[in-house]
Amino acid sequence: MAENQRPVVTEIIDNFKSRLSKSVREQIGSAQFDDLAIMIDEAINTEIASAADMLENVIRKLRESARGPELGL
Repeated sequence: MAENQRPVVTEIIDNFKSRLSKSVREQIGSAQFDDLAIMIDEAINTEIASAADMLENVIRKLRESARGPELGL
């Protein structure tokens, strides 16, 4: 897990745990919460990669428009 994502993932897991009753929390082992943290981290990474791809496309289009039309000389 990326260090900069760890606080976000921890907050999500803690919020999820707080919504569960004590008996349910006790039935879910730490391994399952660790698996959930991994799934959340992977989802965040997927969204970051998608956002980076969109940003790259915008940058490419901006660069193309900044060059202006070819004069063909």
